[in-house]
Amino acid sequence: MLSLTGYRLVLWNSNTDMRLSFNGLSGIVVNEMKEDPFQYGTLYAFFNHRRTQVKILGWDGDGFGIFYKRLSRGTFGTPIYNIETKMMVLEKKDLLLILEGVEVRFRKRYERSGRYHKS
Repeated sequence: MLSLTGYRLVLWNSNTDMRLSFNGLSGIVVNEMKEDPFQYGTLYAFFNHRRTQVKILGWDGDGFGIFYKRLSRGTFGTPIYNIETKMMVLEKKDLLLILEGVEVRFRKRYERSGRYHKS
């Protein structure tokens, strides 16, 4: 079971060659995503072209780890993402839904501004 508690989750939504491992995936993080792969507490998710495989790369303080899942049937859902950066930051629940096969659609939700007005 993959524990995602306390992690920032970044989804790379461009097709990724699943033959890539630690160096290749961290190269995408540096060169394409313009992020630091050595940032503790951030996980980077990569999908293949057919969206039947996912690799999640993370730095745990003394080395990289990869979680790899290949579906027997079906495909992973494709959330809407920023077209310019080809990436998006996900919440834990959203990535878990994607990994479980639920189609995630992001819609604008009400957010309370934190200001309370008394009449």
